[in-house]
Amino acid sequence: MPEEAPAVQNWRLLIVACLLGLVVMVVYNIHIGKVRRGLDVEMVTAYRYARNLEVGDKVADEDLDRIQIARKTADSIGRLLEKNEKDTLAINQTINRDVSKSDFAMTGHFTTQDAHDPAGLMGKDKVQITIAVDSKKAPGRVLRIGNHVNIMGILPDKSGNYQTYRIIEWLKVTAIGGQTDRGGSMTTAEGGVRNYKSITVEMKRKDPDVAVQWRNLETHLRGSAVIEICPSRQIPKKGVAGVIPPGLVQFTTRAAIVSDGGLGDDSY
Repeated sequence: MPEEAPAVQNWRLLIVACLLGLVVMVVYNIHIGKVRRGLDVEMVTAYRYARNLEVGDKVADEDLDRIQIARKTADSIGRLLEKNEKDTLAINQTINRDVSKSDFAMTGHFTTQDAHDPAGLMGKDKVQITIAVDSKKAPGRVLRIGNHVNIMGILPDKSGNYQTYRIIEWLKVTAIGGQTDRGGSMTTAEGGVRNYKSITVEMKRKDPDVAVQWRNLETHLRGSAVIEICPSRQIPKKGVAGVIPPGLVQFTTRAAIVSDGGLGDDSY
């Protein structure tokens, strides 16, 4: 009988191991289920063009490829064409600008959008603000309406010396030198503007109020801002798009005073 004790003990260990393995499997499956449900909530339907289109072309169903994209990414790009808008805004409508294959389809690309209300294309809780730029260092005709840009400028460091900083990244351009696309002006920037001293971009007005932060920070700039054009298909890093880096918050301290006054939480 004493010889059989180890065998019994081994069976017990095997049973315990099997039970632990079962528990691990159940916990893992529960975790995977939560992750997948989370992804489902965060993903939205968007569309890319399946071919190059020119101004005046009529959009067909096969011209739009359906894709899934993270909601945060979609919000950072702008007013993308949504699933429930495809048939009413895009299909059989005339496109009002040249687009390339794989470009994102935006609501403002189609003639059904109100041509006299560019503000209607803005994202929720955003405002458009004009920024003075260094005309000698501006990228000229390369910059187009709808592009995203980074804003750079020269600011003093803690020792009083001036250095160049990348102040805000990934801002959508809505006007160049006061000229908009066909959706908002008699003059057009569709072909690019050669010389300009300002651009108009979309900025957040809540959490944080980047528009007001920028105005406060702007008073510390030496000279005008410089702009960098971002690649059209670039996806900005999480937490970077449209905000001012923490290291530059010292220049924006007055923003909170302005933002907290006059408007209730439920107002625009």
